[in-house]
Amino acid sequence: MRPKYPKLTFDRLKMYFGEPLTKSCTHGEVTVQSPTIGDIIKLGEEKFFSTLNLFVCNTTSYRLFLWDRKIDWNETTDFELFCMIYGNIDPDASKLLFGDLDFSLFQVKIRNLDDGSKKLVLANPDQNVEIDEDVYQTIHQYLQCMFNMHPEDLLTTETRMKKWWIAKDERERARKEKKQDNEEKFSLQPVISALVNHPGFKYKLQELREVTVAEFYDSVKRLQIYEQSTALLKGMYSGMISSKDIEPESYNFMRELN
Repeated sequence: MRPKYPKLTFDRLKMYFGEPLTKSCTHGEVTVQSPTIGDIIKLGEEKFFSTLNLFVCNTTSYRLFLWDRKIDWNETTDFELFCMIYGNIDPDASKLLFGDLDFSLFQVKIRNLDDGSKKLVLANPDQNVEIDEDVYQTIHQYLQCMFNMHPEDLLTTETRMKKWWIAKDERERARKEKKQDNEEKFSLQPVISALVNHPGFKYKLQELREVTVAEFYDSVKRLQIYEQSTALLKGMYSGMISSKDIEPESYNFMRELN
């Protein structure tokens, strides 16, 4: 089974204020910027999130895609998967995240290292940028953090479990094909509606267009924590909940977000 890449940490304050992240590469650098809600609305959320998914997904998300190609998702890295699917990146969507970096100019290459080993890279000689596993993981985990999208990473070495997961995915694929255009799609609209109608949310609808996605998703989680903390405090003061059974951090609505 492939080893898991270590979890990276980022400057959450810079992310919250919309400061871009720049990652140096062997050749060139990659800058990841935070779009606003208005940017996503203007482009179209389906178009944007279809491209975003290519950066935040993992091999578990594409296990049936890989299995159909005789590739075991448990033995394949997320970067190897990205090298198979990056051609589906929409240039208008990627521009909101990476500016003028053109992913259509990248090509999969194998680099020979000084120690005799080989390294998989995505090379863009026209813009002098090269993405390897390390650079990809920074982009991958940064966007997961920014958008609060953390797909499950379900790995197994057991043949029986592999077949069970694949059979489950095949049934789900058949269900989606049967539903066709009636399939439910992800939408920000219910989340935005819930926020702007919440008395604790400070932005009006049109003002929300200027809010960066990092600040937006922080507000979503913060209001959820606030409501949970308030409910706990009310339960404790009314005598319905015993404080000895509650961790003090649970009713601190200013605690760190996970």
